[in-house]
Amino acid sequence: MNMHDPSETPQIPAEKNSSTGDTDPPKSITFEALAEGHTEVLIEFHGQVYRLRSTRNKKLILNK
Repeated sequence: MNMHDPSETPQIPAEKNSSTGDTDPPKSITFEALAEGHTEVLIEFHGQVYRLRSTRNKKLILNK
C-alpha cells in the first residue's frame, strides 16, 4: 500500500459556514479509501447520481 505524504496535499481554502460564519477545513479522504479497492464509486447528491472513476493514467473523471 502506498502511503500518502501530507506535504504533497494541495491546500484548499476553508469554506465559510454560512449559518455560523465559522471557517472549517474541508474533509480530506483518498480515492482509494473511498473506493475500497474499486476503480469507481457512485455518489448521490440532491437526487442525482454521479460516477467518479479513476483512470489508468491516474486521473479522476466525474460524470453525471
